[in-house]
Amino acid sequence: MPHCILETSNNLLDQPDWTGLLREIHGTLVATGLFQEADLKSRVVRHDTFLVADGAPDRAFVTLNVQLLAGRPDEVKAQLSEALLPVLAKAFPRSAEGMRLNLTVQISELHRASYRRQTS
Repeated sequence: MPHCILETSNNLLDQPDWTGLLREIHGTLVATGLFQEADLKSRVVRHDTFLVADGAPDRAFVTLNVQLLAGRPDEVKAQLSEALLPVLAKAFPRSAEGMRLNLTVQISELHRASYRRQTS
């Protein structure tokens, strides 16, 4: 835990090193002291079909959803979002400059009682 799901529109001007970006996200989370690297799972999902606001071609999005087991205080979740948003901003400078880009970080909770994991 956590699961990091990075979703983007496919029209971004930047094409970062996706694995490198996920490593930076992992590093940021580990640096908080709340997580072990071995417990982090991340993936990138690029959307070919999307609509941002009026659908103008210069509208784009990058959103990071960090899913945690329920129980963390809101202050901790806010700190995580604040630490991760600059990581996204650094990865997409051309898109931020030349497009109407929405960068977002969301910390969401997984239901602890029903979450199961099997590791081999």
